[in-house]
Amino acid sequence: MPQKSLKNHISLLPVAILPTMVGAATLSNMWSPLGFTWIRHITMWASALVLLCYIAKIALHFGTFKKEYMATVPASLYAGGTMITMILGNYIFEFSPVIGKALWAIGLGLHTIHLLFFIYNNVIKNFDKNTFIPSWFVTFNGIMVSTVVGVPMNEPTIGKIVVYYGLIVFAILLPCMVVRLIKNPITTGPLFMTKAIILAPSSLCLVSYLNFITEPNVFIVYALYAIVFVSLIYVIINLPKFFSFSFHPGFAGLTFPMAIGIVASNKMSAFLVGQGYEAFGEVIKQITGFQLYITTVIIGFVLFNFVRLLVNSFKTKDAA
Repeated sequence: MPQKSLKNHISLLPVAILPTMVGAATLSNMWSPLGFTWIRHITMWASALVLLCYIAKIALHFGTFKKEYMATVPASLYAGGTMITMILGNYIFEFSPVIGKALWAIGLGLHTIHLLFFIYNNVIKNFDKNTFIPSWFVTFNGIMVSTVVGVPMNEPTIGKIVVYYGLIVFAILLPCMVVRLIKNPITTGPLFMTKAIILAPSSLCLVSYLNFITEPNVFIVYALYAIVFVSLIYVIINLPKFFSFSFHPGFAGLTFPMAIGIVASNKMSAFLVGQGYEAFGEVIKQITGFQLYITTVIIGFVLFNFVRLLVNSFKTKDAA
């Protein structure tokens, strides 16, 4: 009975946990340089466990997975699995470069396959403007996690290809998404939280650009951070509205975007200092501190509630 119950619970895992763990792992990478390495280790192990659970879900409940994957919004979020794989590759690289790089490459390869299928199934074959929402960025720009964590892999050519792809697709998608949100705003329901994802692609582009372009164009850097900053203000202004809802898996939309936003501000601060603008760099550094503070609270809240839902589901099952 316990094994059967566990198997059934795996089938019910919401897809949104995947991007949530991407956010948690990214956040832990920001705490580690401050000396809190245990936070990073525990978070990475937890991320690996979640990833294994989703692999089990695909293997044991392929029908459920297929149903989710053929639906546009859940399919876009399944990219979180490949993003976790790339982050874990970076983590393991420190202990075993061969295994770590292989895992990073597997995540990058699977994300590429996922991206191509998503384009075919949801853009070419079955485009629906109602499901064209910011979660698309998880799939389209999520591949840039490979360039956020991929510097140690020493693959500059692959990195530059991903960076330029990401910049181009961001330049195409962002205006379309902004127009969509203005003309057909998302005002209620679980999809409302996806509006926070608007912070993620510009942050991914900025971090990846600074990681792999040896002579970055300052105007591109400033333009990208301007978008990051405006997007951050947009998310912060909407926080009261976001938290006016009762908790649901859609809260995952607040996690990774806020976490990668910290990385972007941290990178921008270092870039400004390197350019000789120490005062401006210090201002951005202080903004980074506020982001770290706010994001830790948000991701902690989301993780706590996912655990609470999991525990309550087992209690309900046992009572039945």
